[in-house]
Amino acid sequence: MKICREEKGYEVETVTKQEDLISIIKSFSPDLIILDIYLLEEDGREICKELRRHEETKYLCILMFSASAKALTNYKEYGADGYIEKPFGLNEIVHKIESTLEGCKDYHRHMNL
Repeated sequence: MKICREEKGYEVETVTKQEDLISIIKSFSPDLIILDIYLLEEDGREICKELRRHEETKYLCILMFSASAKALTNYKEYGADGYIEKPFGLNEIVHKIESTLEGCKDYHRHMNL
């Protein structure tokens, strides 16, 4: 993602453990979380649902990704705003990030958030 940061001006923070996630979100205030469905010790779908339960994180934009198209078909059930299937190229992920962020903004405007 270094290229993405340099070309598009994104500021990126990486989290490898779920227990660090909320504290990083509070200190970093991301516009979007990109979350893998299949993690070593955790399930990204459960993390997504957990983020939607907390007041301070329930309105964050969440983009899920996986190599399994089947796992992504019901991404909205977990509270994600979008998804992308691996493998993906730089242009594809940048486009997906931008469209997901725009969709979240539209939703928040509609809901007066």
